[in-house]
Amino acid sequence: MRRVVFAERISDDKNERSDSIESQHDKLTRRAEAEGVTVVGTAVDLSVSGDVDPFQRKALGPWLAEESLSKWDELWVSTQDRLSRDDIHFLRFVFWAIEHNKTVMVLDDPGFNEQMHSRTGRLLLHAKGLGPAMELDRIKARTKDSHERRRFTTRWTGGIPPFGYRPVQRYVEGKTATYLEQDPEMVRVLREMRRQVLDDQSFFAVAKYLNEKGTHTARDRARIRKGKPVHRRGAAEGVPEQWSETTVKSLLSDPALLGHKKHRGEVLYDSQGQPVQVAEPVFTEDEWQSLQTAIEARTKTTVRRVNGTSPMYGVVWCGECGSKSAHKSSITKGTDYRYYVCGAWPKENRCRGVSVRAEEVEDWIEIYFLQRYGPERVTEKVWIPGTDNTKELDTTRKRISRLRHLYVEGEFDDSPKEYQDRMHALRTREAELASEPVVDGCWHEKDTGQTFQELWGTLDLEGKRKQLIKSGYRVEVGRKTFRVSPEPESPEERQAKFDTLTPEEVDRAKAFHTARASNPFG
Repeated sequence: MRRVVFAERISDDKNERSDSIESQHDKLTRRAEAEGVTVVGTAVDLSVSGDVDPFQRKALGPWLAEESLSKWDELWVSTQDRLSRDDIHFLRFVFWAIEHNKTVMVLDDPGFNEQMHSRTGRLLLHAKGLGPAMELDRIKARTKDSHERRRFTTRWTGGIPPFGYRPVQRYVEGKTATYLEQDPEMVRVLREMRRQVLDDQSFFAVAKYLNEKGTHTARDRARIRKGKPVHRRGAAEGVPEQWSETTVKSLLSDPALLGHKKHRGEVLYDSQGQPVQVAEPVFTEDEWQSLQTAIEARTKTTVRRVNGTSPMYGVVWCGECGSKSAHKSSITKGTDYRYYVCGAWPKENRCRGVSVRAEEVEDWIEIYFLQRYGPERVTEKVWIPGTDNTKELDTTRKRISRLRHLYVEGEFDDSPKEYQDRMHALRTREAELASEPVVDGCWHEKDTGQTFQELWGTLDLEGKRKQLIKSGYRVEVGRKTFRVSPEPESPEERQAKFDTLTPEEVDRAKAFHTARASNPFG
C-alpha cells in the first residue's frame, strides 16, 4: 500500500503566478484516484513564501519530522516550486528524501524521482532548482521596486496597519490601490485610552481594561481580516494577544496615530520636509500634545501605582511624616478589619507608624470634607498647548546633513536639480522652524460648573478618590488628627492667582476655553 502526503503551498505575493490551493488539490486528488494510492494527509501552507525552508513550514514541517516519517512513503506536489523556490532549500530537501528513502512525485515532471537517484539526474535537478530561485529573486526585486516607488506616496505599501486604521482598496487613476482609513471602533478605543491616561490611570490599568474588554491588538485584527485565527506567541491558535504596559505606552506614543507614514520605525518626510500623511489623524495636535505630556509625566514619576488595592490610594497620607498611606486588611474571628497605615513604617525610622481604621477615615472624608469644601467649585486640569518645534527642527537638520552626505557620495550626479530643490525646501523649512518661538504648554484649572456638594452624591468610592486626586486634594491622617489640604481659596486669592498670568497666558487660556466650549467632546 502506497501512503501519500499532499504538499500544497501558495504565497501571499500577488506577483507570484501560481496555482490556487484548490487547483493544486484537485490535480493531486485526480492523480491519486487514478493510481489507487492512500492519501494519509494534506499539508496546506497558506500565505507562505517560496523562500521558506520546507522543514520550517507550519503545515509541511511536522510531516518531515522524525516522529512522522513512519506514517507515509511518498510526498506529492503539483509543481516543483510548491516544494521550494530557494535552490539551497530545494537541494537540501532532495538529499534528505534520498537519505530517508522517500519518494517525491512532481505531477508536471514525471521523471523527478528517478533523477534524484543518479548523479546526472541530480545535476539536472540542481539546474531546475535555479529557475524558481531566479524567478523568486525577480519577484523580490519587483516588489522592492514597487515599494520604493510608493514609499513617499499616500498609498499603503503593506504590512500590519497601525492600531486605529484599516486597509481599503480604492480605484485611483485607472488602478486599484491600497490606502488607510480610520477604523471607527479602534478610534473609540484610542480615545478611551487617552481619557484614562489623562485621568491618571496607569499603563497597567489601561492594559487590564483592554484585556478585560477583549480588545484585539493590531496584529490580531490583521489576522482576523485575512480569515486567520488570533494567535499569541507561545500559545495555541485562537488565544489572543494580551495588552501590556509596554504596548499601551508604545501605541499612545506612536506618531502613526497622527496619520504619519513610517518606514523602519521612522516617520517619512516629503521633499518639503513635512511628514508624509497617509490618513486622517486620530487626535488633533492639541490632543496629541496633552497626551504626550501626560505620558511623559507618568513615565518619569517615582510613585509606584497600585490598582484595585486601596479605596483611597493617592488621597490618604501620613500626617506624621508625609508619606503615602498604605491600605491594610486582616480578618479576625470572621470580621474584616481595614486600616490606613504609614507607608514608610517600619522600613524607615522617620515615623512611628500611624494606623487608623479605614472606615473612620472614609467617613471623615464624607463628613468633614463636604462640610468644609462642599460649596467649593469643582475644577479640572486642562492642557493649554504651547509651541515647540525643537524636535522637528533637529530632525530637519539631520535630514539636511544626510542629504549633503548623499550628494558627496555621488547619489545626485545625474540629477543635480533634484538635490538643489530638496536642499532648498529643507533649508526653507529650517529657517521657518528656527524663527518660531518656543512657548511651553501648561495646565490650567477650569471650572466644571458644579460644586463638590452637587457632584459628590453622583460618585462611587472610586469616583470620589479620582475626583479628589484630579482636584489636587490630599487627606493627612495622624493620631487624632485629620487635615485636608490645600485650604480652599477665597475669591480674592483666586483673582490674585489669575492676575499673575501674563497677557499671553490669559489670551491662550481664553482662546482654549472658547474652542473647548464650542467642541465639548474635543
